[in-house]
Amino acid sequence: MTDKIAPPDLKQAESLLAELFEEVKINEGTLRGIESNLGMGATTVESLKETKVSFGNPRDNLILLTEETFKEIGVELTDAYRQQMHKVDFYYMTVAVNLYPRPGVKFWRLYCQLDFSPKGTYEPLVKTMFPQSDWQSLIKLGTGINLGLNANLDWSVGIDGSQIAQLANLPGNIKANVDNKNELKAYIVIPDYSYEMGFFEIVATGIDESTCQWRIEEPKIQNQATAKFAIVFRVPKGCQSIDLEGTVWAEADIDWLVSYVSDLADILRNLLKRDKNEAAKKLSRGDQKKWTLPLATTSINA
Repeated sequence: MTDKIAPPDLKQAESLLAELFEEVKINEGTLRGIESNLGMGATTVESLKETKVSFGNPRDNLILLTEETFKEIGVELTDAYRQQMHKVDFYYMTVAVNLYPRPGVKFWRLYCQLDFSPKGTYEPLVKTMFPQSDWQSLIKLGTGINLGLNANLDWSVGIDGSQIAQLANLPGNIKANVDNKNELKAYIVIPDYSYEMGFFEIVATGIDESTCQWRIEEPKIQNQATAKFAIVFRVPKGCQSIDLEGTVWAEADIDWLVSYVSDLADILRNLLKRDKNEAAKKLSRGDQKKWTLPLATTSINA
C-alpha cells in the first residue's frame, strides 16, 4: 500500500495566512508609526497569501489506449498487453497543476495526490506514472522531451538530436528508452515536456494501486507555470466512469518567510516551535478537486 501523506487542511492554511497578515501588518504599522503603506513583512505574507495553485481539467487529455491506437503509428503492442486488453481497458491521462506564485514567493516542495474510485470490482489501478525518480537525470538536462508510450505501455522519450551526446552518463535502463525525436517509436502523449526547476528530487509512489502521489523537493517552483503529471491506469472492461479526487499543495520556503516576518509574528514563532517542515505545510497554498470522468470503453467481448 502507498504510504499516503496526509495533505494539509487548506482552509485552515488560508485562515492562518489571513491571521498572520493582519498580525504582521499591525505590528509593522505600530513599529513604523504609519497605517497606510505595508511594510516588508506584511508585503511578503500578502504575496504568499495571494499565490494560487490549482488543477487543470483531467478530462482534457483522457485517452483510451487500444491496439489500433498504436498500430496507426507503426508500434506493435507486446503479446502480453494485447492479451490483457481482452479483459481490461487502459487509459492515459494528464493532470496539470497550474502555479501562480506572486513576485518574490519561494517554495521548496510540491505535492500532488490522486485517488481513483470506485473501490472494489471496478477499481482503477495505476499501471505507470511520470515523472518518476528514475527519470530525474534526464529531466535535469533542462531540455524539452517528447514523452511517449511504447509497446510495453511504458515511457519512452524523444530528445533533440543535438542533446544525444549528453546521454553518456544516464543509467542504462533510461538510455535504452531514449531516442532522437525524429526516430522515436512511441505514442506521443506530451510533446516538449520539461521541468524548469533546476535541482530537484522526485519521489513517486502508487504503481498497481488506486492512489498515487508525487513529491518534488527543492524546486524553483516559481519558474514553472504548469507542472504536468502523467498516468496510465487500467479498469475492468464494462466500467463506464470513474471518480477522481486530487489534492495538490506547495509548501513555502520557511527560511525565506522567517527572514522577513519572524520578529513580527507570534503565529509564525508558535508554528516553528513544533517543526519547521510542519510550519511550511500548515501555510501551504493548494487546491482540492473531485471529478467524475466518463470512460469511452471498448467491447467486453473484444
